Amino acid sequence: MRTSLALVLFALGTSPAAADDAFEKEVRPLLVKHCVGCHGPEKQKGGLRLDTRTGWETGGDSGPAIRPKKPDESLFIKALHGKDGLSQMPPAGKLPDRDIAALTKWVRDGAADPRTGGPVKLGGVTLEEARKWWAFQPVRRPAVPDIEGQKPETRNEIDRFVLAKLAAKGLKLAPAADKRTLLRRATYDLTGLPPAPEEVEAFLKDGAPDAFAKVVDRLLASPHYGERWGRHWLDLVRYADTAGENSDHPLPHAWRYRNWVIDAFNRDVPYDEFLREQLAGDLLAAKGPPEKYAARVVATGYLALARRFDHDSDKFMHLTHEDGIDTLGKAFLGLTLGCARCHDHKYDAVTARDYYALYGIFESTKFAFPGCEAKQQPRDLVPLLPPAEWDRVVKPYRERLAKLDAAIRAASGEGRKHAQAAQAAFVKSRRVLSQGEISEGGDKTFDAGEIEVGAGEMLLLSITPLKNHGADTTLIEFDLTEVGGQKRRWRARDDLLRDALANNPHADGYGANGVWWLLDARNQPTLLPESVRDLNGKPGLHAWRNGDTPSVLVNGAKNEAAVWTKLPPQSLFVHPAPDGNVAIGWLSPISGKVTVRGRVKDAHPGGPDGVGWVLERFAADVRPFFSAQAEAAVKLAALTRERAELLKAAPTQEVAFAVTEGQAADARLHLRGDPEKLGDAVPRRWLEALGGTPITDATASGRLDLANWVASKDNPLTARVMANRIWLHHFGKGLVATPNDFGTRGAAPTHPELLDWLASEFVRGGWKAKALHRAIMLSQTYQQDATHRDAAAKVDPTNELHWRFERRRLSAEEMRDTLLAVSGQLDRKPGAAHPFPPESAWSYTQHVPFGTFFETDKRSVYLVQVRNRRHPFLGLFDGADPNATTPQRQTTTVPTQALYFLNDPFFHAQAEKLSDRVLAKPEADRASELFRLTLQRPPTERDRAFAATFLKRYQAALGNRPDADRAAWAALSRVVLASNEFLFVE
Repeated sequence: MRTSLALVLFALGTSPAAADDAFEKEVRPLLVKHCVGCHGPEKQKGGLRLDTRTGWETGGDSGPAIRPKKPDESLFIKALHGKDGLSQMPPAGKLPDRDIAALTKWVRDGAADPRTGGPVKLGGVTLEEARKWWAFQPVRRPAVPDIEGQKPETRNEIDRFVLAKLAAKGLKLAPAADKRTLLRRATYDLTGLPPAPEEVEAFLKDGAPDAFAKVVDRLLASPHYGERWGRHWLDLVRYADTAGENSDHPLPHAWRYRNWVIDAFNRDVPYDEFLREQLAGDLLAAKGPPEKYAARVVATGYLALARRFDHDSDKFMHLTHEDGIDTLGKAFLGLTLGCARCHDHKYDAVTARDYYALYGIFESTKFAFPGCEAKQQPRDLVPLLPPAEWDRVVKPYRERLAKLDAAIRAASGEGRKHAQAAQAAFVKSRRVLSQGEISEGGDKTFDAGEIEVGAGEMLLLSITPLKNHGADTTLIEFDLTEVGGQKRRWRARDDLLRDALANNPHADGYGANGVWWLLDARNQPTLLPESVRDLNGKPGLHAWRNGDTPSVLVNGAKNEAAVWTKLPPQSLFVHPAPDGNVAIGWLSPISGKVTVRGRVKDAHPGGPDGVGWVLERFAADVRPFFSAQAEAAVKLAALTRERAELLKAAPTQEVAFAVTEGQAADARLHLRGDPEKLGDAVPRRWLEALGGTPITDATASGRLDLANWVASKDNPLTARVMANRIWLHHFGKGLVATPNDFGTRGAAPTHPELLDWLASEFVRGGWKAKALHRAIMLSQTYQQDATHRDAAAKVDPTNELHWRFERRRLSAEEMRDTLLAVSGQLDRKPGAAHPFPPESAWSYTQHVPFGTFFETDKRSVYLVQVRNRRHPFLGLFDGADPNATTPQRQTTTVPTQALYFLNDPFFHAQAEKLSDRVLAKPEADRASELFRLTLQRPPTERDRAFAATFLKRYQAALGNRPDADRAAWAALSRVVLASNEFLFVE
């Protein structure tokens, strides 16, 4: 850089020395006086330093401050003028024009700057500090310590690392835990459930040296292992079944990701593959094999589950991407990447440009959309079949559907042709008998007197909307009486009420077919094609319609139908369309005279106007036209039914809440984190502290590169972070006490060599978690007793050196699952989808958000996780917050937890079910059964004495109640279930 600048200056006839002199005389004094106070060694507002050349070359949150020879493109010069939305600098007031001119000339001349001092900053540390930080050092397999006086049979490497630390402080491991305690500890650690009584008995009887090793293998092979350790992972990735925006829309397909995680742990999927599939499973799926396609697509649910925000979540995707980047950093890398959204990280080697390099990868990805208050319906869900396979499955259906659609178009055309012919006949023979209007809420009768009709002629009653379409639903009566002859009477209401949906045209009450015609009369008289039974879910309310309107309705029920208005029982209604008439036609079955009377009434008051009506006679035989139209309608109805059946039987494409490739592009910096204030574009790449490798294909999102960077064996963080998590969930604390933060604000490892040994062993073993479980659980460190020793506690009060095992309370899920298990109510089958309402019915808002908890006796990992409302049980007992990554559960002790054991209906119900199991045994065995089921041990003599005294007093207090015995045992069960021995693991 310096050489090229010297050449430029030489070519311009200015020596480097002269340029430096000009800087010292004209530029440095201005920078020191006006700039360095806020952008120097003490303060770096906006992440920018102007006290060294390196500072302005690196730039701050908005990128490099100066572009040599390009003052018009330099942020530094723009800020002096307050241009392009930048704040005026310095903030105390604009510099004099001569000073601005001097600084502008300096930049135009190449920005010569001899100030080479000062370390290169990378976020909150210097580049040199970043390179030396322990977590960024390559993972190396350390030598295993030799322990003086160690027994030859002590070969577990983990113990040798721990013993070396203990020996340095004059400490040693605690004695081994008894077999019952060890089995209970291991069973809860690996499955989250208590050991069954027969498992306890079998282990106690097994005297083989490898008895515990066999227990560990059995537990690792259990399907419940994945449910327990999958729950740990779901905590990290803030799994939820709702989106988290203000209406908290359901995620009906999120369960697939939850179950994929559980299955992946059960199958012991290599951890590097596990991570790659979550970041780029869809891209890996496209490469095959086919049998992995669906699972890999589902795996990207990790990304899609990022939280959504606000009323219209499409407009706040920058917050969703922040959530995704923050979770990626903490869960996968142990880095707080989200802190670099608005500025360079204040403490760690992460810059804002690092953040937006990753942001570009996320922004180039299409996320499934869950719905929100502004846009209720989900979209962009990802199919679980490859496109070619789906095309093969659906091809026969599409071909049949295309043939049906062509036949329907032909039948519709035939019907329109006959309707047009009928209209032509109408025009030639039309005569108005009566007409009028009713106002809003109006009611009018009409009487057309005696009319001579011939067989095949039609009398047509039409209802037409007025300009405001006010009285939409209209009650009508349309009555005709034969004069002379058989004195027959035709009443539209009575004939249609009998069997409204039988046919259109409809028969009369005398057995003549095709008398009543229910018509869409907007352009030409066309039969209303669609019949609807029990409209709006109201029994007896039936309709013929074309779309929503026009329509003819009958309420055949004995009670009024409360729909958009209250429709009286046993009545006939019509509903015109906004753009035209609805009509009922009587096709005369006789030649002779009839009298015609009727009624028109507004059945839905509240609009600004009513309806018009007209009664017409068509003095021509229109049967040929209408009969042909009816035949075409029958054919069309049959085809339409066939199409509906085909749609009902159509293959369904299963989908996942997942991600796919979007529009690939680099993201621009968001100045101070504001997406409406954009800086320059940042090429998509890896973190600079870890190499800064650019993506390999600018036309792709870069997620596959990201997956490979994260899951690389050369990444110094990934294996360390996961090895620390596995250790944490066995011992209650990590070797690094801040499992989501391996940065400078996190804790240093208590056993750095052991952490690196575990990480290297993890990678060497093919990234298999189960192998690491075995190594840890077969160590003396894991198998030691939890007994407190005062002397050891004085040396190491927080047990960082592991001189005993840590006692812990059951997690919320373990507690609930154990209550169900001991009561005999636990459903051990895997969970699947939750019974959310159908998507078409969603209308969630910030005032009425989704917030339903579905009751189940399945394991707690399958409970619905609602983001904006905590599950009552999980919230009370410190379950994970589904809004943020949870690396380690808190353990609180609050009064409401004690009240739960006194009052909660679920707890009481499980105690009653437990007492029923106990009462099924002979009286002499009941105490033993209670303790065997709950505490996995037989009762002591003291226990027996307590139980006997408690039962006697409780039964006496109940008096002669017939259920006194059951109630007493249920109460004793509650006492045991609320005991520390039940609730804690030693």
